[in-house]
Amino acid sequence: MGTDLFDQLVGELPPSTVDVVGIVRREKRRSTARRVTGLATAVAALGLTTALGLSMTGGTGASSPPSVAGGGTTAAPDTRFALVAQSEETAAASAKRLAAALDAAVRKEAPDAKWIFEPDGSGRTGPDGRPPTLSYDVGPDGKSKELFGGGSGILNEGRKGSLRLGVEPAEGVGEDGVRRPSSWKCAPTVRKCTEGTAPSGAKTLFLSPKYGDVQMYGIEVQLPDGRSLRITVSNNFGDKGTGAAQPGTPLTSDQVKAIAFDVAAQIKA
Repeated sequence: MGTDLFDQLVGELPPSTVDVVGIVRREKRRSTARRVTGLATAVAALGLTTALGLSMTGGTGASSPPSVAGGGTTAAPDTRFALVAQSEETAAASAKRLAAALDAAVRKEAPDAKWIFEPDGSGRTGPDGRPPTLSYDVGPDGKSKELFGGGSGILNEGRKGSLRLGVEPAEGVGEDGVRRPSSWKCAPTVRKCTEGTAPSGAKTLFLSPKYGDVQMYGIEVQLPDGRSLRITVSNNFGDKGTGAAQPGTPLTSDQVKAIAFDVAAQIKA
């Protein structure tokens, strides 16, 4: 329900034009450059240390290490990741990291929330407590709409519902068939839509429509690689979000926004 309703309100998004192969090549070049630079730095450091030791000892004997005035601060490692799906292996790895980022964001913004198995109409049952397993599309397939996606039931403070995540292209095709970047503007006919900006400066669209007893909160965040991250939460549980409406949504609108911002902050181009 959540993803379909969001699509109807925001509009269908066409296939991705992200150059996944180019992203992989750039990452490989960066990795190689880091290895070469690191080796050169290590050799230079070794030479400097040897020369310094000889000058202090006259070339023989041992000496105490030189004192260093003050201490420099070490930059925190970059733990962000790129969403790559050039092969089954890279796509599966990206989906796994994306699911882990979602799980961490939910735990941070809603500490009491729990993942619960959501019936899908097939009669299958499953254990609770497992984060969503995200699906993915391998290769730069122009026919693919949702590059990564999935969801699960979620329980928080006695309220249960559905949470869905999707990563999609963020470009549109006009009526003349010419591809153009998304304007990230709410359509004039759409109610309960708000344009905004994430803490990172990325553009966002937030929708909070209600139809009868069904309440949905959905947010779309622009990613550095040109795609968009979409997270929706609704109070209808069962059969992948199309079940009966529950008394309230498991997460507040502010929590949904914060979770989306946290996940988006972990993704790089």
